[in-house]
Amino acid sequence: MEVKVYLFDSKGSDQQLDLADVSLEKIKENQLLWIKVLRREKETIEKALSALGLKQAPLKSILNESERPKIDIFQDFYRFFIVSATTNENKKIEKVPIDFLIGKNFVITIHEGDVGYFKAFSELEKGETHIGELDAESFVAALLDLHIVSYFSALEEIEEKVDKLDEKVLQTDIETDEFLKEVVELRKTVTKLRRWFLPHRDVFYTLSRPDFQRISESDSAESFRMLNQHFESAVDAIESSRDTVLSLFDLYATKSAQTTNVFIKRLTFITLLVGGLGAIAGIWGMNFEVEYFKSAEYGFWITLGVMFIIAVGLTILAKFKRWI
Repeated sequence: MEVKVYLFDSKGSDQQLDLADVSLEKIKENQLLWIKVLRREKETIEKALSALGLKQAPLKSILNESERPKIDIFQDFYRFFIVSATTNENKKIEKVPIDFLIGKNFVITIHEGDVGYFKAFSELEKGETHIGELDAESFVAALLDLHIVSYFSALEEIEEKVDKLDEKVLQTDIETDEFLKEVVELRKTVTKLRRWFLPHRDVFYTLSRPDFQRISESDSAESFRMLNQHFESAVDAIESSRDTVLSLFDLYATKSAQTTNVFIKRLTFITLLVGGLGAIAGIWGMNFEVEYFKSAEYGFWITLGVMFIIAVGLTILAKFKRWI
């Protein structure tokens, strides 16, 4: 189905309609019409716009998925474009471009396929909702809040991956190439989220400005002011997530330095041990006529035994002192 139409009624039954049955004149004050266009193609969008008589809608801009989040104001409606975030089956974060067209008692959303956080608003079979009590602006404010939550959800996925990588760095000897590959991937993901989200500032600020009369004079004005605060919190969370990813380098560098220190300590101990045993061997191998050295074959095995005992004793001492 390319288009889904929902009519929410605060004094009656919510129902799903066919696009052909839509008439803007028939929508009552206690009703809210939501048209979801699930295909971003010209013919489908034109059908939805024609059903509500929105001849001024910027079709060219709507078809452009790569445009910057923006807002356009027309005589009977206004339109804005946002980019939400979602996680696919492969745990990869993808963007979801969405267009909103809002007028008196109606909202049109245009996107490719259904949007995860839209589904809760469209599952009418679970009972009657109270969405019909909302005006279009309040309804949009609720959807925009969920739009921001989509970025928080994406950040949770990143935080989970960072935690797993932290454990891997601390508990195992991770390969440098493997570590750098994962960190670079996380950094790219955070950068994408930041690049997608920050341009929304223009949209949120415009919607909450006092000179935007459609909202400032409605009951949803306070909701949009709260949305601005929620937006700034999300910006801070994204910036914090960047720092968290970068801190992985510090953790890995610390672990590498610790590993190097342990290796150097062990190498130093082995050097001292071998040097000490070499000194013993050198003393016993000197060509002086000393009666003590004239022990023939027995002296050789005695010397090896003493050297072995010294090596084992020093090793046990080094373990006890945590030198190695």
